[in-house]
Amino acid sequence: MKYSLPEIIIFAVAALLPTYLIRFHIGPFPTTALEVVLLIAIAALIIRNSPFPLFSKEGVGNTTPPFGKGRVGKVPVLGENKLLAIGSVLIFIATVIGIIVAPDKRAALGIAKAYFWEPMALAWLIIAAKPDKEKIWRAALGGFTLSAFVVVIYGLLQYAHPSLIPATWTAERRITSVFDYPNAVALYLAPLVTLFFAIPFGIILSLLALVIIVLAQSAGGLVAAGAALFFLGASRKKTRILSVVVAITVALIVLLAPQAAGLRDQILMRDWSGRVHLIGWKESVAMLRDHPLWGAGLNGFKTVVAPYHHAQGVEIFQYPHNLFLAAWSEIGLLGLAGFAMVLIWFFKKTFRRYSLLPTPYSLKFLAAAMLTIIVHGLVDVPYFKNDLAMMFWLFIILVAL
Repeated sequence: MKYSLPEIIIFAVAALLPTYLIRFHIGPFPTTALEVVLLIAIAALIIRNSPFPLFSKEGVGNTTPPFGKGRVGKVPVLGENKLLAIGSVLIFIATVIGIIVAPDKRAALGIAKAYFWEPMALAWLIIAAKPDKEKIWRAALGGFTLSAFVVVIYGLLQYAHPSLIPATWTAERRITSVFDYPNAVALYLAPLVTLFFAIPFGIILSLLALVIIVLAQSAGGLVAAGAALFFLGASRKKTRILSVVVAITVALIVLLAPQAAGLRDQILMRDWSGRVHLIGWKESVAMLRDHPLWGAGLNGFKTVVAPYHHAQGVEIFQYPHNLFLAAWSEIGLLGLAGFAMVLIWFFKKTFRRYSLLPTPYSLKFLAAAMLTIIVHGLVDVPYFKNDLAMMFWLFIILVAL
């Protein structure tokens, strides 16, 4: 069977997302295995399809000048992806500004290219190529399945053999799988829990992913995945009542059962981690009040928020534990507006197409996956990491096609 270049790229990228952990230098420049894969993919697409009419409804092969026939400045045809394009442009401009205002401009440049420019470039090149959406969907699912399987298996091995757990987390027996810390496991697997319902026997992998999130002791990941599963159940008439009953039962158990005291304290933010989150949010808001327009700049949060940090015994984290505060801090209000536009486009297009198409299975699962990111983003940052940023834009590709 012959596979197209976009299919190969999507499968490879989805399967190799965790390879950002393989870090090295090319000359003086730090990079990762995942970044090398992305750059090769971007170069291959550009070489194969140049010149590339990114904003043409007709896609590859269209000979119409990108700005119309002789009309300088005419807006390109964006079709249903106009809001996505505007949001992408705002994010790009915001990242450039984020580099300018950042305390460490070299580090900021690295963040901009790894978290924004490369994923967005790959996304738009794939969208412009207009590949077969069903084949791309299968390629993405295949890649996600392979990477998640590796993460799950190694996580189970860690729990069975605690000596494999990094020393920092051994006492709590919190697994990290292939990642550096436990929350990274939940951040990676939680959006994929609902996505695997779209493949045969995928429910088994979804359940195993939930087990890994539990073993990583991530309340945020568990609640986010639970919210997405409730969304899936409530979206179907046949399972709506059952979903509500299960949700109420689980909520009562968590709120009332003595055995759930630890999880209850985590969810209600009454434990140490919750108090640290609240302190971080308070300090972030105070900093953003003084830097409302551009935030702290890319990779500038730890430096800029330091004068606002007064809590003894609490470290300053890389980002505030909230996706939207982190986006505001990193790329300012302009970038936050662009990010919001992309999300609005995503759900608007998802639900509009879901209501029109007879069997839009992929859209429902993709909406649930993005909902997981948003819910988890209330207490963590499920974007500002190499694998998570690219996963986000892979979801964008699958909806845009």
